[in-house]
Amino acid sequence: MSCFLASAWSVVCVLCIKLLTMRFLLILALFFAVQSLWGQKMLVLEKANRARTTKMYIGESLRFRMAGKENYWYNRTITGMIPETNTILLDGFPVKLDSIATLKVQRPRVWGILGGAFFTLGASLTLATTVGKVLYEDKNVNGLKLYSIAAVSAGAGWLMLRSKNLRLGKKHRLRLIEIKFPEPLIPPPPPNIRN
Repeated sequence: MSCFLASAWSVVCVLCIKLLTMRFLLILALFFAVQSLWGQKMLVLEKANRARTTKMYIGESLRFRMAGKENYWYNRTITGMIPETNTILLDGFPVKLDSIATLKVQRPRVWGILGGAFFTLGASLTLATTVGKVLYEDKNVNGLKLYSIAAVSAGAGWLMLRSKNLRLGKKHRLRLIEIKFPEPLIPPPPPNIRN
């Protein structure tokens, strides 16, 4: 019996040591991962007289139209930011913020949910009214009212689901911001004792 307890005790000790070693290695890896994060760059979309901004980071997609006569929407990924020159790298190509005229942004998530609900209501009401009038030949169905409600509902849903075009200028502007954290103070190495 004592041999069994001794072997069980040794297994428990080995498992505890492995668990502690894994936790120590995880903490050490997180510590070194955080050490390399000294700053953050972001593209900020600001609206006049509003404190809340929309932040875009490296790796996000940006849909925009350049200033000038061309009528083409670009859809590029932000690959880098250079705040000193007010330039962003879109798929590796430098673009000055002043040369972007219009941005296409998605509406907030609540608008998307409501828009989908209204659009679905309009489509299902149209289908139900058509089935009631054509298949069941129901004389009590007021088609004009139901079709008009369905059209208004589907139209409102479509407007809520559309992306919004923002012209940059007086009301909206783009800015590049770099937040730098001070580097930690590393103590100098101890003096050589052998001298």
